[in-house]
Amino acid sequence: MHETSNKHFYQTLIKIAIPIFFSQLMGSILGIIDTFMVTELGDDALSAVGIGSQFLFLSSIFQFGLFSGLSIFIAQFYGAKSYKDIYRVFWMMLFIGLFISSIFLGLVLWIPEPLIHIFNLSDTPNQHVIDLGISYLSFIGYTFITSTIGFAISMLARNVGKVLWPSIFQIFGVILNTFLNYGLINGYMGFPELGVKGAALATLISSSVIAIASIIYLMISKEKALKVKLSALKGMTKSLMSKLIKTALPVLLNEGFWGLGMTVYLIAYGFIGDKAVGSVYLSNQINNIFWVATIAIANAAAVMLGNKLGENKLETARLWEKKFRKLGFILGIVLGVILFTLAPVIVPLFGNLTDEVTQMVVLILRVYAVYAPIKFLNAITIVGTLRSGGDTKFALFAEILGLWGVGVPLAFILSYFTNLDLYVIIIFVNFEEIMKFIITYRRATSGKWINNLTHIHI
Repeated sequence: MHETSNKHFYQTLIKIAIPIFFSQLMGSILGIIDTFMVTELGDDALSAVGIGSQFLFLSSIFQFGLFSGLSIFIAQFYGAKSYKDIYRVFWMMLFIGLFISSIFLGLVLWIPEPLIHIFNLSDTPNQHVIDLGISYLSFIGYTFITSTIGFAISMLARNVGKVLWPSIFQIFGVILNTFLNYGLINGYMGFPELGVKGAALATLISSSVIAIASIIYLMISKEKALKVKLSALKGMTKSLMSKLIKTALPVLLNEGFWGLGMTVYLIAYGFIGDKAVGSVYLSNQINNIFWVATIAIANAAAVMLGNKLGENKLETARLWEKKFRKLGFILGIVLGVILFTLAPVIVPLFGNLTDEVTQMVVLILRVYAVYAPIKFLNAITIVGTLRSGGDTKFALFAEILGLWGVGVPLAFILSYFTNLDLYVIIIFVNFEEIMKFIITYRRATSGKWINNLTHIHI
């Protein structure tokens, strides 16, 4: 079958994207289940978990940036069948990832209260929210380590086209987490009643199980690319490591600045009050369910385009990028319409929320729905297209200009100096997506991202 045919493109896409989709869906469902059960404890508990989860979110985002940056090489080296290079990249991913997660763990265990206070900057901070947030962090912090291990192995498998078993582990983790949440939050089935601390403990246990299962999978896998040998590090020199970091660092910074930006948004909304923070947190959890298709397509694009560039099939990569762009726009419209329509139906399912929070979440979700097509395109271009060819510095430039040049300043100015409703502020804040689209669309169509990186042997 000819590689440029639609049939071959979509067959390859389905093979890679569907397992990623279900894996991401399970992760989003996990967040929804946590949120759904926590909302039964009231608005304060929702705000506390929303604040505490930001540190797990930040740790995960830095990991994603690191792993995405280095996975550019894994995808291309797999296309070139250079297995020792794959092993070296993986160990570098894991060791640096564990170092980063250890820093986050140390911070949340050492200074939890000052960290929680950052998100409670209104004139009348809610001490109950702060106390609940500290309780949540006392367990969730250890998840930084376990999630790093599982995520690193999952990214390795994903970039060599072996996504089935990591997806199965993710599904099992969600089932286990749901069971433990049900018992530990409210004290059912003989479990102690731990409230928000129970939600954190359930996440830690399920994350640990996924990490252990992933390690066992590497040990027994017959796929040569997954037989990662620690001895491969002997060939790693400082000069060669710097070549990897030169490409990966902009991706790490890209995701890091994006994650910090999302967190800073919550800090800005904290000037409005803790209900604003809780509303945005719940909105994001619901939106994540609709966002999984975007993540799946964008990551599949990174793998597929990276493999073709590694095989030196540059024209195929160019044609596939155009297909991804068209597909992304269509799916963005479809998902946006669905989210806009279903928002008033979904939000009331989360019980024990005030009418104020419920109405605000519906409005925020509808803002997200309107921006869905352009956000879908931006994700595919930045995560898929530009990164697949190592054009990571430009991706970083686009992210910083849009998020920190437009979104973050607007969030602070409008939250602190105006009395606009939260959803109106979010309309203006999302102008960042328009800025990113203008910048990245021209880059993608120029073809400057088309680079074969496999000459960088490590």
